[in-house]
Amino acid sequence: MAFLPFLVACHVICAFSSILLFLIRGVPNLVFDQPLKGRFFRIAPHVVDTLLLATGIALAWSLSLDPLRVTWLGVKLLLVIAYIALGILAFRLRGPRLWRWGLFALAVLVFADIVAIAVTRSPIGLF
Repeated sequence: MAFLPFLVACHVICAFSSILLFLIRGVPNLVFDQPLKGRFFRIAPHVVDTLLLATGIALAWSLSLDPLRVTWLGVKLLLVIAYIALGILAFRLRGPRLWRWGLFALAVLVFADIVAIAVTRSPIGLF
């Protein structure tokens, strides 16, 4: 249990980095219809999100949390899937720009709800 504060800090840093990279990649993609080029912007988000998932699993395991029994964790995991799906649609959909902006904004809102659920440990989150 001595490593628990370190694990929590890593998870929080990864979550902050994940949304920051999402915003940095999303705005040019949606404003200019031009994704950021460069190896860093192709690889870093996947590395950060993998670390985020790994630290989340490690935290749940070390705290003996079962997402099927702990409601807030189950809701958080479902929202993570929704966040990923909305992000993929916002970046890859070639439809009207307004739709893509809406999906992007909804993904950011879902991320904010994920953070609220994690902080409050309530499945209600922002709502």
